[in-house]
Amino acid sequence: GIIVHGTHQSTVEANVLWGVRGAGIYIEDANEMQNHIMYNVFICPWKLDDPTLHGCTVPGTSNREGDTRINHAGIYSLSSSNDLVGNRVANTMNGMFLQAGGIGRGTAQGKVCTSDAAFGRWE
Repeated sequence: GIIVHGTHQSTVEANVLWGVRGAGIYIEDANEMQNHIMYNVFICPWKLDDPTLHGCTVPGTSNREGDTRINHAGIYSLSSSNDLVGNRVANTMNGMFLQAGGIGRGTAQGKVCTSDAAFGRWE
């Protein structure tokens, strides 16, 4: 997958992600702002009830909300302050999952307030 970590004003555009385990595009710590996530495609080729692969979920990561059967997402973000335009996701529990309302993760923990962050452009 693609991880946007501690980055501002970057562009992630026109990628095809096939069979990625866990979140396809992961905007990680809530400190990422004004990034442009545009026209990407994430496809999980396996069914969630597959006895071996369990879809594109992956247990045991530090993010059970974005990676596991609880809330597997094609695009996962703690930050709403990014542009998400024209992306497509197939065969996940959530196409896009915004887990706002926290205080960030990693080095951003306790330094951001995701509940009050401005929304970027979402289409």
